[in-house]
Amino acid sequence: MSLKEKHSASVRQIITICVVTLLFILAIALRVSLYGNITSDYTAFVSRWYDYIKSNGGFAAFKDNFYNYNPPYLYLLALATYVPIAKLIAIKTIAVIFDCVLGLFTYLIIRLKYKRSLAAIIGALVVLFAPTIFINSSAWGQCDAIYTAFCLGSLYFLLTDRPGWACAFFGLAFAFKLQAIFFLPVLLILLCKKRLPIGYLVLIPAIFVLSLAPAYIAGRSASSLLGIYAQQISSGGSGGGGGQFGGGGQFGGHRGSTTTGQFRGSTGTAPAGSGQPAGGQSGQGGFGGFGAGNVSFGSGLTYNAPSIYQWLPTSPTSLWKWVGIILAGLFVLGVAILVFLSKQRLTTAIILKLALVFVLGIPFFLPEMHERYFYLADVFSIAFAFYFPYLFFVPLVVQLCSLGSYAPYMLHNTVVSLSLIAGAVLIMVIVTLTNLVLTLYPTLLARIMPSETKEEEPVIAASSTAQQQTKHATS
Repeated sequence: MSLKEKHSASVRQIITICVVTLLFILAIALRVSLYGNITSDYTAFVSRWYDYIKSNGGFAAFKDNFYNYNPPYLYLLALATYVPIAKLIAIKTIAVIFDCVLGLFTYLIIRLKYKRSLAAIIGALVVLFAPTIFINSSAWGQCDAIYTAFCLGSLYFLLTDRPGWACAFFGLAFAFKLQAIFFLPVLLILLCKKRLPIGYLVLIPAIFVLSLAPAYIAGRSASSLLGIYAQQISSGGSGGGGGQFGGGGQFGGHRGSTTTGQFRGSTGTAPAGSGQPAGGQSGQGGFGGFGAGNVSFGSGLTYNAPSIYQWLPTSPTSLWKWVGIILAGLFVLGVAILVFLSKQRLTTAIILKLALVFVLGIPFFLPEMHERYFYLADVFSIAFAFYFPYLFFVPLVVQLCSLGSYAPYMLHNTVVSLSLIAGAVLIMVIVTLTNLVLTLYPTLLARIMPSETKEEEPVIAASSTAQQQTKHATS
């Protein structure tokens, strides 16, 4: 390379660094600009948890049963109480930090395929500017970025053949949020295919139990700590549990308004108002409407989630709950059987496709899902599209579907019918599942399209059994 060429390359590199830095700053500025938005989830739960921790001795407060989240997120809130910044800023900054971790792992995953291009950097920036990502953390003040970042880290370590780290990161994800379980089938399939040594699985429950230790040491009973997720399942993920706030032993209500001053729930209930439950019928919103028209909080088996329950009557029987659970189980079992019967080795392509199919399909069939439970799919679909550019529309549709399902809560209005959005999600489940099947059984594609060439595979997760055992021994 001539001196002139070296100089030109250096200039391009400097320009690239400057542009990327500017875009990153803009992504952070975008989030900061939304910090002032206050939701009822923040008012009724996170803000009160923060206040309770701060007024009861920091970590000493964990002896009390005042929270219905698993403790790790509350530990972060406890740390935030020691930082001399405003409560709202501290709480939302926690989530924003993990937005950046999401971008980092997206970069690392895409870089496995594109080592000498800007694709990985672009992918990370796409995640940072994805609407549901910055709305979730900075406008809503939710913490879905935390468990998703650890799930994405687990996926990265699976792709780089580091099963110990993969299990450890999944253990962290599960310790933060029950919804991490949508990613669990990927680990179990790799275990059954002898790509993940069974000994590493002990890291998952070990890390989960260790995550409870500070609260247990503070004085909360082991039974109540171990029962938090069971309580969340029994309450449909709604705000039950502590006995410190609101009436009837629960925190004050679940979801009221998204603007300051409109959360008026007393005795543990959200404000009343008209809404449009799932199924398209008008009526009283199950968790309180806003009196502003088409606000939907679901049928009791879905809380704005674009799932199969959007097509059920307003008041479905409990039988339908079990139908969804059975369908979700059959979906996981069916995909697993397809993988086991295939003669294809578990390549990077198959693992990525498998992960997206599960995090998109499982919440679609399960009952009592909230709109935010497709957050894993929002993130995974972006990395997926960079590996398979011909499916670029998948993350676009998934993002639009999630945005549409966020609207009833964030905008006080159902912009697009949730039943239509559920139809779009179903199409994406079918598209991604079909694509996975064609990868597992390439002869099917050859029969359908004889001239189709074989999909190029990055050799990342293709080591032999002997090589894996050597790596596992030194991991």
